[in-house]
Amino acid sequence: MGNNLSSSVIKNFFWVYCETISRQLVGLLVTIVLARLLLPSDFGMLALVSVFIAIADVFVSSSFSMALIQKKDTDSLDYNTMFWFSSALAVVIYALLFICAPYIGAYYSSDQLAPVFRVLALRIPLSAYNSVQTAYVAKEMIFRKSFLSTSGGAVLSGILGVSMAYGGFGIWALVMQSLTNVLFNTVFLAAIVPWRPQHQFSSERLSRLVGFGWKLLATGLIFTVYSEFRSLVIGKKYSPADLGFYNRGNQFPSVIASNIDNSITRVMFPALSGRQDDSAGLLAMTRRAAKTSAYIMTPVLFGFAVAAEPFVEHLLTAKWLPCVPYIQIMCVVWWMQPTQTCSIQAIKAIGRSDLYLRIELWSKLVGISSLSYAVYAFDTPYAVAVSALFAQCVAVFLYGWYADRYIGYRLASQFADLLGPAAMASVMGAVIYTVRFWVESKLLMLIVQIAGGAAVYLLLSDLFRNEAFLYLKNMLMHTRR
Repeated sequence: MGNNLSSSVIKNFFWVYCETISRQLVGLLVTIVLARLLLPSDFGMLALVSVFIAIADVFVSSSFSMALIQKKDTDSLDYNTMFWFSSALAVVIYALLFICAPYIGAYYSSDQLAPVFRVLALRIPLSAYNSVQTAYVAKEMIFRKSFLSTSGGAVLSGILGVSMAYGGFGIWALVMQSLTNVLFNTVFLAAIVPWRPQHQFSSERLSRLVGFGWKLLATGLIFTVYSEFRSLVIGKKYSPADLGFYNRGNQFPSVIASNIDNSITRVMFPALSGRQDDSAGLLAMTRRAAKTSAYIMTPVLFGFAVAAEPFVEHLLTAKWLPCVPYIQIMCVVWWMQPTQTCSIQAIKAIGRSDLYLRIELWSKLVGISSLSYAVYAFDTPYAVAVSALFAQCVAVFLYGWYADRYIGYRLASQFADLLGPAAMASVMGAVIYTVRFWVESKLLMLIVQIAGGAAVYLLLSDLFRNEAFLYLKNMLMHTRR
């Protein structure tokens, strides 16, 4: 693997990570402000509506745009063919959602759900345009430009959402913040990205793109339905407030993890697709990404699990304390994601979307079974969260086995890459846990835990000469020169 490619991947990973972290930091700040102003039930209702929007969005967002990225010789005809196909599909899907909205509201015994659903579903047509834009950005590896548009959109939509919350608009503040985030991002990308829709369409090209993309679509649907199924169960069987607590408990760890996870997906897939015929290079890039992401993500998640209570009580107020156990469970769930994500990108890059579909089918079957047992045997929303942890363990083994077989990423190596940072992060967590015994102020406790945790983890990394730590240190020193 050439140094030029490695440098390009790291540079683009930096810009994607900056884009993701800026969007998520703005989103986190907005969420904290809105959580203090609004009720848990408001967040629960938005989470319930978002389940259906997320499922519908799979049809027009990432699935078919991945086909544009994976194709070696993508040209203007491919982009325009996919744009018109996705746009037509988005209009049909929105019409169906508009018609079904009252029935969904009646099923969940909520008169307010239907109008919220119809407005928020306007994200779907916007996503059709935005998905082709982001595919172009990934294919051309111009992530620096998308960083500007995403950050600007997150800031403006956040300001609008907070202003409406202060104005007493309740759940509509959340709706407009979510909708305008996609709108601003699409508009800003249109000003920055050189691609524009043209009157071009090819049935032959569409057939080829769909031939690869339909398996990713099926897999994306399985993944999204499964990911959101717990929200549907909690929203129906328990209260909107319970769903609000569960949703916030999952959101904060997922925000942390997705900063790394989404960055890996957006950069590694196009980079690995360009190396799909080089098995040694493919393996080297996959393992390097897995090691680096696990090293960064693990201490943050472990530390957040320890500091969850002072974080929630000080920043969100005591009314949100029931979400603390969810945060701690989901921190462990997301900790197991890095090697899994890197294996997924490698499997897709070699054109084996059929394997991706097969693994998802088996892992989600286990997940649904564990969820059903949790509801039947324990009948609490916390048991629903624990079932997600069990399902994630099974998924790690499944993806690990296939990555071992098809790309040569040994299962033992995967666990070593994951457990090394976990050992150091466990020591770090034990140290910062003791802070609660000698610091009374929740804010001061949080600050000391963050600063102390970072210092302990870096000290252990240097002491044990952790490979990922040394790699990142060398990259940082090289960048400064």
